[in-house]
Order: sequence, then structure tokens, then C-alpha cells
Amino acid sequence: MDHAGQIRFLCRCLAPATIADPCLADLLSGGEVPWPQVLWLAGNHLVTPSLGGALRRRGLFEALPGDIREYLDAIRELNRERNRILYDELIAVAQLLNHIDVEPILLKGAIALLPDQYLGAEDRVIGDLDLLLPVDRIDEASEALRKTGYRVASLEHVLPGDRKRHHHVPPLLHPELPVAIELHKRMLFDERAAARLRARMDETSLVLPGADVRMCVPDLATRLLHNFLHNQIQDRNHALFSMNHRQLLEFVQLRESGGSGLDWGSLVERLRPGHRRAFAVYLLAAEHWYGQPYPPELACPAGSGLMFMVFLRVQSRRDWRRAFAPYLFARQHLPRLLNLPLRLLTPGWFVLKYRALLRGEKL
Repeated sequence: MDHAGQIRFLCRCLAPATIADPCLADLLSGGEVPWPQVLWLAGNHLVTPSLGGALRRRGLFEALPGDIREYLDAIRELNRERNRILYDELIAVAQLLNHIDVEPILLKGAIALLPDQYLGAEDRVIGDLDLLLPVDRIDEASEALRKTGYRVASLEHVLPGDRKRHHHVPPLLHPELPVAIELHKRMLFDERAAARLRARMDETSLVLPGADVRMCVPDLATRLLHNFLHNQIQDRNHALFSMNHRQLLEFVQLRESGGSGLDWGSLVERLRPGHRRAFAVYLLAAEHWYGQPYPPELACPAGSGLMFMVFLRVQSRRDWRRAFAPYLFARQHLPRLLNLPLRLLTPGWFVLKYRALLRGEKL
């Protein structure tokens, strides 16, 4: 099984239970799966807990070798324990914000912590808690959290101008627990894309059983668009012919939870024209790797199929990655090189960089 086959196999295991795959059981029990490579891929994409959960829901977990079952169960339980810590702290933070009359809008992984989300949400790996707040209340909210012991993460190596333009304030770190809070001014770094996304966003207020808190979550269409824009555009995965399968899997699971009620025409209109072909490539990726059909009522922009074929080859074939290496290097590092003169003119930048390197921070 080559690298492309390993990715396909992992995605077949992760696919929602509603997508039939009668040959998967035979493949799991056949003894031909290169488990070290597959588990490395799962860990690299942060989907190891989801892998164990998906196979259990599909009744295929017992077909795995014993040591693989033990490994997946251990990782899944550790992740669930961390998610329980994050959930308890999310409730505590929401209550604190409610006391100063702020009702946070949950984003991304924070929503997956709530009950009755999409199938498999309890196994999502979550980095931090993203909360969208009114811009004029962020400073007050940040100060309220700091009074409880939260401290501001060090951003000495980030230029002051970059901090002001960012879409969230510096992360707040819990003094004891592995919890980071990001208070967002807007949903995306790109102000125009964020404005288009927010303009037609519907919000649903939540009442959690046993918790006296007020919070909101965006509608399904907004969550799908935010997933795509954050993953492929803001994190530049589309430009680098890359894919984060934790995010793509959540997109697939969210779409499955919404059934056939999505208005794809209205959904795509909320994207900037330059992002619509990239969104089509994202949908083609969901179809190729997870068996989720491309929406039949949605036209495929010209060139999307060809772009996806190039995307797929760069992802799965070493010779294509070597051929595209100069292009990918330029797309990844040219923005930093263009920003170099500004950094050279920034007072004290080298001292800040030196201190950050001593602390082991990535620049």
C-alpha cells in the first residue's frame, strides 16, 4: 500500500457510517494494512480519536489487531478526558462572561464540545476555545478572565502591526489546566471575507441542561463556510495543495448532520468570487476521500476538476511534490521575504526574536 493508498484507507475508515463500504471489513482483517504508517498519518492529521470512534460506530472495531485496538482506545479516552476539561471550563468562562452581560458565540471546536452535535463530535481533537464577542466588549471580557488567573500568551516575536490587524486578541492561558481561550473580534483574518460571512449568519441561543449559561452557535451553513475558509484560505492549504483531514472530516460530518436541507446556491453566494473555485475543490476532496457526493444542484466552476486532479497528485505522489517544490516553497516563504525590510526597520526585533528562540517558540 503506497502513500496514496494509505490516505485512502484512513479516509475510508473515518467516513460516516451512512456511507457504505462492504469491502472495508475484509481489508481490516486481511493483515495487509501497514498500521504504523496509517497511524502516523492519523496522528499527523489529528484524527486518531476519530478513527477509533468511526470504526466502533460501523461495527468494525473488533476486526482490528489487538494492539491497534488498545492503542486507539487509549488515545480516544485521553482525548475525551481532555474534552471534558475543556467543556467544564467553557461553561465556567461563559458564566463569567454572562455576569458582565456578554453572550459569546462559539466557533469551531468549542461547538463540538456541546451535546447533540454531529455524529463523532465527541472525538474531535480541540486545540483551544474560540469565542466571538462584540468588538467593544473584548477588552472588558479579557480583563475579567485575567482577574480569575488567566494570563496573556507571549507574542513578543509578532510585529505590533500584525497584532493590531489580527482577528482575535492574544490567547489567554489557564494557570493550571491545558486550556487556551481566543476572544475573536471577527471570524477570519480577512476582513472582507469575515464581513460576508457574518452578514448573513443566523445565531441560535443555547440552553444547556444543568448549566445556567447563555451562549450562541452559528447556523450550519456558516459553520461549513467558516470551516472551509479557515482551513483552506486563511491557513493557506489551498494555495499549498495541502489538506487538513481533521477539518475536512468535520466538514463532511457537519454536512451529514444537516441532511439535504442546505441551500447550496445561497451558501456559495456568501463567498468572495475568488474563493468559489477553491470551495468546489474542497467539495471534490470530500467526494474523493469520504464518498460524500458533490451537490448535484451546485455547478462546478470551470477548471475545478483539473485543479483537484493536480491537488490530488501533489498530495499523493512524490514525483509531483518534487516537481512542484519550487512553487510551494515560493508560496510558503515569499510573503516572509517580502516582509523582511519592514522587520529590519522594526526597533528591537532581533532582541525579541532571540528571546523567543531561547524559550523554544516557533517563529
